[in-house]
Amino acid sequence: MLLALGILGAQAQLRYGVTLGGVWARPELKDVNGDELSRGGGFSGGLTLEWQAPRCGFALDISALYTRYNSQLKCLLEGAPTMFKTQDYGRNFIEVPLHAKYKFFMMKDLFAPLVYTGPSLMINLDNKDAQLQQHRLQPGWDLGIGFDIVNFVQLTAGYRFGLGNACSSYAGAPDATLRTNGWHLKATLLFDF
Repeated sequence: MLLALGILGAQAQLRYGVTLGGVWARPELKDVNGDELSRGGGFSGGLTLEWQAPRCGFALDISALYTRYNSQLKCLLEGAPTMFKTQDYGRNFIEVPLHAKYKFFMMKDLFAPLVYTGPSLMINLDNKDAQLQQHRLQPGWDLGIGFDIVNFVQLTAGYRFGLGNACSSYAGAPDATLRTNGWHLKATLLFDF
């Protein structure tokens, strides 16, 4: 039994790499008396570690990414119900996604469509004195699809669903809720150890 596990472990592939990509923020802010968050593009980049199971398409990966959502808080001006002022809020994060993937290998491992899902944790780096204050840790769940090309390049597209309320406080709106949702487009280059 131990010999079989050792052989399987020896055939498994552990790889490291670099991930770069774009994000499209779709934050949801509710119960804030007409204020809203703009939606906008951003970027993400960092390091990835992938473990590929032997003789099948199952893989796990974990990443440490710097992610910036380029969105702003738009607040209604008092006495002018159609005019807004914009201000910054916490938009810089360290993101740690843990994904389970399945690759459908084709053409002698040269091309593999893939699907992935798994939890992600966003760690808010901003601690400004802003109207919108966020929790430091913001859990989420990722779903996505992509391609593994020549077992070296992975191109993926996915969506992050924010779990729970990410708003710790909002001036004048004690029941405010925030979800840090967003689309992700990423390219990962992977290398063997």
